Amino acid sequence: MIKPSKHDDPSLSVLNIAGLTIEILQQYNILTYDDLLANLIHRTSKRVNEVYHYSLSFLYIVGKLEYIPEIDALRIPK
Repeated sequence: MIKPSKHDDPSLSVLNIAGLTIEILQQYNILTYDDLLANLIHRTSKRVNEVYHYSLSFLYIVGKLEYIPEIDALRIPK
């Protein structure tokens, strides 16, 4: 959801999912890509797939997310 409309669900906005992602990673420290997605689906809905990649990209660009390619995992940088 780049430009919101009256039909969009605010709980599935990029910023909200990014906030939930940070909250989850603070709790678990390191999570695999799939485990993080499963956790977000559990907290919201399956429609989170639509904005999951955008949220991760946003967090990575602003320096709030680190990707560990060896184990395909994500964490908050130290």
